[in-house]
Amino acid sequence: MWQKRLLFFSIMMVVCLSAWPQAVKPKKIAESYFRQGETAFKKDNLMLAEAYYDSCIFILPTHFQAHFSRAIARENTGYPEGAISDYSVLIHLNPEFTEALWSRAVLHYRLQHYDLARQDLYTLLRLPEVETNAVYFQQRYPDNGVSKVATLKTMKAQIYNYLGMVAKKLTQYDQALEHFDAALYLEPDNADILVNRAQTFETVGNIASAKKDLQTALSVQPDNSLAKYNLARLQEKSASYNELIDTYSSIIQATPAFPEAYAKRGLARMNNGDLKGALSDYDSAILYGSEDPVLWMNRGILQLKSDNPDEAYSDLSKAIGLRPDMENAWMNRGNALMKLKRYEDAVRNYDMAIMYYPDFAMAFYNRGIARYNLQQKAEACNDIKKAINLGMEQAASTLRKMCK
Repeated sequence: MWQKRLLFFSIMMVVCLSAWPQAVKPKKIAESYFRQGETAFKKDNLMLAEAYYDSCIFILPTHFQAHFSRAIARENTGYPEGAISDYSVLIHLNPEFTEALWSRAVLHYRLQHYDLARQDLYTLLRLPEVETNAVYFQQRYPDNGVSKVATLKTMKAQIYNYLGMVAKKLTQYDQALEHFDAALYLEPDNADILVNRAQTFETVGNIASAKKDLQTALSVQPDNSLAKYNLARLQEKSASYNELIDTYSSIIQATPAFPEAYAKRGLARMNNGDLKGALSDYDSAILYGSEDPVLWMNRGILQLKSDNPDEAYSDLSKAIGLRPDMENAWMNRGNALMKLKRYEDAVRNYDMAIMYYPDFAMAFYNRGIARYNLQQKAEACNDIKKAINLGMEQAASTLRKMCK
């Protein structure tokens, strides 16, 4: 029914438009819709604003400001592909429209379209350094790091920063470091760029340089939670569990929605013998990062350590559902099934762990124990021998007991 009403409305609009004097009424009506869209936008009613922009663009497809405003609204309402479409129209109408090129580049990056993001960023670098009318940059806009920047000159550091981030995602680490160097040449005290370069240094194994960048970032911006977090990770080997707990606690206090910090504090608490506190931290980590399979897997392992096999099985199943190739999740779910005395199911889970990691000594060993419980002695002994051959020498005593 609603489709028919929509079709009727569209037909009536076309009929009405055809009755207006050409180039007079349609333009005024389009402008009226645009102004209503702007009013709704300022009131934070973005869905209504987008509907008004749709009507404006339907009547006047080349309405420049309507495309830009609709792109911003679409970003804020979770429709990045539509925003990219609007930015592309704007760039077609004006190939040197800085704001549209920048916004499209950032969206391509977020959508993992790294080559397209790089193309837009290089285009930005080739544009002349002129002032822009970044009126919309002062409005409620997605946090892309330069929401109030209005000139190419001041944007250049962020352009190089994003080029570095793109190169890092593409595992082109030398190029990433060159781009971060260029960004920091322009803005040497930018803590966020320092953190990005530090993470790249860490990836290539240059830990000393990574620590130096993170310490510089914190000297510039002492409350930068990401810098604190990464520096704490790099210093874990030399810090006590209590020191780590205190450090991650301070990060969480400053940035409560930081799942990785909860996970790290949970790990420190587990190693410090506080399983209840560790589970509480992983509850919080999952609250803020529910789509991260590693968080579900680690909480499942904690549930196993806390002798909660049913809860462990549930968490590990969630991890596997999010990422089926996690051999550790399969093996630990097998361990949960062993505690529940579901030995045949445990064997199938160990099978999957071995399929994803054929040299998984612990999975062979545990499968051997499960098979022994199923009275499959020959198969059990073969699994234990395989575990020993893969380097699990402590399994030799089990082999002597089980396979006389």
